[in-house]
Amino acid sequence: MPVSGQRFWAALTPGVRVVLGLLFAVWLASALGKGLHVFDLDRRLALSGPNFWHGRVWRLVTYELLPQGILDLIINGVALAVLGGWLERHWTRGELWCYCLVAAAGAGLAKVTLQYSSPLSLTGAAPMMFGLLMAWGFLGGRETIPLFLWGETTVWKLVLAAAGVSILIQFFTAGLVPALILLAGGLTGYLYLWLKHQWLMNRTGSVVHSERISRLEL
Repeated sequence: MPVSGQRFWAALTPGVRVVLGLLFAVWLASALGKGLHVFDLDRRLALSGPNFWHGRVWRLVTYELLPQGILDLIINGVALAVLGGWLERHWTRGELWCYCLVAAAGAGLAKVTLQYSSPLSLTGAAPMMFGLLMAWGFLGGRETIPLFLWGETTVWKLVLAAAGVSILIQFFTAGLVPALILLAGGLTGYLYLWLKHQWLMNRTGSVVHSERISRLEL
């Protein structure tokens, strides 16, 4: 591995390193399997409505391990390194992995609901990356960042702009349903974080209330 590649790999957070390594390994295995005509991972990991409703429920999350090509792997890999690294510094490794699964499952459920009888398969980590984008907005939305030629803007505005562009690109290149599936990944992740935040707030409030009652009783 070149020195620049070693530095890039070393700079990644541990959780991101595992996910990125897994994406690359599955892409390589899929490419070799198809090239040598030995096996086809798409038939085992890709998600479609008929496969899911016939009991292959693991595909609800395994589809994200199958990049649609080398360009898809590179784009999502960069997004994972940037967004996933930032989020892992605020979470634990396990929390990052759990969130990725939640976002992927939300998009997967949208896929098998909207296209329950379609044999078209869903692959790629784009819904998971869209979920990471929304998580960045949820956690750091009020922070300001400098933009070349545009001055400063908030993270939340940047996230909404990037999300809007991503949805429009998906809509005009793939259609309405793929755009909705992508959106579902982000909305599921955002809802998960909101519910988790509300639960933590209520739990913290209950603990404080109980401590005050205990002090009054003493």
